[in-house]
Amino acid sequence: MFSVPARVRLRQIAVGLYACWLVAVVLSMLGRFTRFPTLEAARLGMVVGAGVFAVVGAGQILRGLGERQKKRL
Repeated sequence: MFSVPARVRLRQIAVGLYACWLVAVVLSMLGRFTRFPTLEAARLGMVVGAGVFAVVGAGQILRGLGERQKKRL
């Protein structure tokens, strides 16, 4: 049976969630600037996605700082 490595699976999930976030952003913009009905789920998805991106970005920055500190020692 074919087994996908965990890192590849996580990347696939991340890309899928990013695509969902992009759809939420587009739906939110359509609701804001056109006659398309505003969807609360799209707004919530957009805010939650932005929060997740901020947390992941901060984690990557802290991880990079930790690796630099290890190289100094």
